[in-house]
Amino acid sequence: MLSGRVALVTGAAGGIGLATSRLLLQSGAMVGAVDKSSSLKSTCDALGEEFGTSNIACLPCDVSDDDALKNVFKETSRQFGSLDIVINNAGIGDERYWKKQIKVNLQSVINGTYYAMELMSPDKGGVIVNVSSMAGLHPVSTGPVYSAVKHGVVAFTRAMKENVAEKGIRINCICPYFVDTTMGRAGLKALPEAEANEVLKNGILKPEFIAKGIMDLITDTSRNGAILRANPWQGLMYQRYKEDMKSKL
Repeated sequence: MLSGRVALVTGAAGGIGLATSRLLLQSGAMVGAVDKSSSLKSTCDALGEEFGTSNIACLPCDVSDDDALKNVFKETSRQFGSLDIVINNAGIGDERYWKKQIKVNLQSVINGTYYAMELMSPDKGGVIVNVSSMAGLHPVSTGPVYSAVKHGVVAFTRAMKENVAEKGIRINCICPYFVDTTMGRAGLKALPEAEANEVLKNGILKPEFIAKGIMDLITDTSRNGAILRANPWQGLMYQRYKEDMKSKL
């Protein structure tokens, strides 16, 4: 389905990023895996054994470092000969480090989008998927900065759709509910007991489910500027806005 396409995934060492990288590789894509975690190498080694070492590039990087992030974009394009798919997924959720949150959760998404636009060929129909959160649609009191930056990701994605379309590119966004990842479990622990119990009652999503939604946003060429909700009670459902009521969204 994506044979010969080149993808870059940030936050690829685990969770949503790893699940997405795996689906991309299964679909025939080559993947530049970006993460600052020390587990990135072992993750890439395992993916290389399964899908071929020539199809995976291990690219250690702190996405909050603008120059380092730009370099891994260039390196992915250099190693594989092009860049067609970008998943801006890396994120953190600790409110104590709110300035870092802004850099990782929003600034790196903006940078990643612009770097992708510089490298993607207008003839190949490139696509960018930004990972936000349900907190980007409904603010969470225990994560005010997290909510703010995730709202920013949603707004940025929607605002950029015409800009990227001019270059033959699409941009979309997914907003997951609580996901069974290290960050998701930490966020759950930060909630008041009653709210945490409600989340557990609703159910925690698996990273593979979010990866499926991301793949839908990659492969459905009719989607540009789309915001895809992912939660246990609705599954995957597109967010509707008043100005979109006459559109396919």
